[in-house]
Amino acid sequence: MSVSISRAILHILDPSLGVPVLSDNLMSFNDQMREYTEKHVLKCFNDADLKKTKFINEDGLFLKLIKEYKLNEEFKKFTNEIAEFFFKLIAENQDIKPCDLLFLQANVFNKDYIVMLKLNYKNGYIHFTKQEEGTKNIIIEQPCALPSASGKIDECIFVDLNTLEVFVKEKKCQVYNEPCYYISKHLLECKEEKPDKEKVKIITQATDKIIKEFYDDDVMMKTKVKNIIRENVEESLKFNVEDISDQVFEDREIKKAYSEEIKMKGIKEPEVKVNFNYANKIKTKQKFVTDEGIEINIPYEMISNKDKVEFITNPDGTISIVLKNIDNIMDK
Repeated sequence: MSVSISRAILHILDPSLGVPVLSDNLMSFNDQMREYTEKHVLKCFNDADLKKTKFINEDGLFLKLIKEYKLNEEFKKFTNEIAEFFFKLIAENQDIKPCDLLFLQANVFNKDYIVMLKLNYKNGYIHFTKQEEGTKNIIIEQPCALPSASGKIDECIFVDLNTLEVFVKEKKCQVYNEPCYYISKHLLECKEEKPDKEKVKIITQATDKIIKEFYDDDVMMKTKVKNIIRENVEESLKFNVEDISDQVFEDREIKKAYSEEIKMKGIKEPEVKVNFNYANKIKTKQKFVTDEGIEINIPYEMISNKDKVEFITNPDGTISIVLKNIDNIMDK
């Protein structure tokens, strides 16, 4: 099994109740609930938005409680203190969604983790029977429905109990009048990292902006940038921002403008690392859409192969795309 759960407890953090409803006992699992929980743990662990960060406050509450738990294994005490702290965050900041917190000690792919799944409430609907001069069945809204087995959990934490490496998936919220990744900042007291998808998006958008400004929105240059990122991510789970600049731009002033645009958008480190989950989901094809709505999907490795694809700029400024040496065409 890739997931094995040894302990679990559920705490209810509904601010409309006035206080957190903390469980006195660990959860027991039937087959259905075990399947539900294991499925969500796996989906969260493999989520492309799960980012690796690190504790930056050695005296922070979460790190202190994790270290205490490693010594005494008082699971309920650990989860109670985290849940009470989290409830205070929710009660004082309306932008944070109310939830149930499901805490687990689980072995995931042969490593032991403390896992916190934030089960944000969703509106659902259930049937309800009223007695009004006989039976009357109606549908009512259930405002505290939990994510379904096929749904997605928006926020979670994994802490490796051996190395204390920490992984988090979170939403940016307005907390104490400041937009921030609040789980990292206020609960974990970790370095606030942008999700890998957001970092790559910032790089590509900044590059697109420079190409539009200085190179008349050259489509092939944009494609070259995406291909450089894809190849580096596939090979080493990282790419260098300066390498992109050197390979795409020749003019020193344009390189400077590009560097300033990247930094202004919040990417200050020269090397951008991405996790394995994101690398597996990165696009392998470039989609082109003409002004008449024709869509063409071309594998990245084929774009620069002139024996297969050629982009020709015509004298009148239009572009022709020539597909070559095709053995077979299928209707899909």
